[in-house]
Amino acid sequence: MNYLGHFVLAGPDRDLRLGAFLGDFITGPLPGPHAPGLARGLALHRFIDRLTDSDPVFRELKGLAPAPLRRFMPIALDVIFDHCLARHFSTLTQSDLEPFCEEVIQELRESEALMPAPARATLAALATHRVLPRYRHWEAIQATLERISQRRPRLGALQALPPLLEEALPTIEAVFLTRFPVLEAACEAWKHGADSP
Repeated sequence: MNYLGHFVLAGPDRDLRLGAFLGDFITGPLPGPHAPGLARGLALHRFIDRLTDSDPVFRELKGLAPAPLRRFMPIALDVIFDHCLARHFSTLTQSDLEPFCEEVIQELRESEALMPAPARATLAALATHRVLPRYRHWEAIQATLERISQRRPRLGALQALPPLLEEALPTIEAVFLTRFPVLEAACEAWKHGADSP
């Protein structure tokens, strides 16, 4: 999952949402120096990443890319899963995409003082360009993967994936729609103590 998926799976808890966002920016053992709520949010983020990375159904989707590009598929799929979620947001969450995104971004802005500089910059971009609601559109997914490909030279090959994966989108979307409820149930169990720290 990318940002949108992490926010939905975090639920309405502000600490879990903050951890959902900062999980890509904060590493190291938990709870570490973090407040208990934030540490729990970071732990949930990592739990979600482990679930998706180890899910054999999701892992099979790597085979949709040519062999030289398969190692980049986890990155691409995280973003494409947000596209699938955005397209089916009201059905999957019983809420509307745009108000949800506005609420989350506003909450995060109220916690900017707790964020490292790269997270603040990313939050500003998400807010200014309204990135999350735009994930409904494939063009936004292409643009996101393009930006990711420019972060480091080794990620340059990501640029080759969107044209290939656009053709496979019905397959990816079908898998996502069957697995997302499973992921939601696992996260709810985690929040109620089944795997929570």
